[in-house]
Amino acid sequence: MTGIATMQRRRERRGRMVLPALMLLGTLLPAEAAQLFRYRNDDGVVVLSSTLPPRYATRGYTILDHRGQVIREVSRQLTEAEVRAREEQEAAEAEARRAREERARRDRELVRLYSSPDDVTRAMDRRIESIEGAVATMRTGIQRQRDRRSELRSRAADLERAGRPVPDVLIEEMESIEENIANREEEIAGRRQEIDAIRDSFARDRARLRFLLRLSDTPEVRPDDRRSAADQGSAP
Repeated sequence: MTGIATMQRRRERRGRMVLPALMLLGTLLPAEAAQLFRYRNDDGVVVLSSTLPPRYATRGYTILDHRGQVIREVSRQLTEAEVRAREEQEAAEAEARRAREERARRDRELVRLYSSPDDVTRAMDRRIESIEGAVATMRTGIQRQRDRRSELRSRAADLERAGRPVPDVLIEEMESIEENIANREEEIAGRRQEIDAIRDSFARDRARLRFLLRLSDTPEVRPDDRRSAADQGSAP
């Protein structure tokens, strides 16, 4: 307790010393004097001077006018770690701000495009039907390729049974067909993944629109948000 009281008394004495110093400088300096600097020296003592030693400039200081009024507070220079932390925080805040702006833009777009959650479902169905049509076309092409492959294999087998060599052109065509079938099947798998992604995207839009239209308390996705209109109609 004695140490704390001693420190308080020291601070009070320093405060009493600063005010008379300001008054004295105010009488010595002309009215148009530029400024005074208030800072702490190496001993922690508050110094009032018309000059600022460079070694104290990075520690933070206060600029006063000749009447002792604060003109500007200059913060201490940040360390490299503090600068990085500040930059990271500013970057995070900027990213959060961009995310909010993008969310607001998307919300406006949802309300403009759709008047009800069912409209979102119908738009999803149209997108999926278009892809399903392309998949059906690819499957038809694959079946034709398979039929052709069966025909070529049968011809090759007949030649081998007859003891005759299978022409290179026939072998190359079969290999080309195999490659084409594999490519189409891979493309179909990609289209299936695209359909899943579309269902997820439209499900989020449907849930969000329901929330924006105050039809739900939360923008959480429900299981039926991924279903087509026909599936929802047949659901129990």
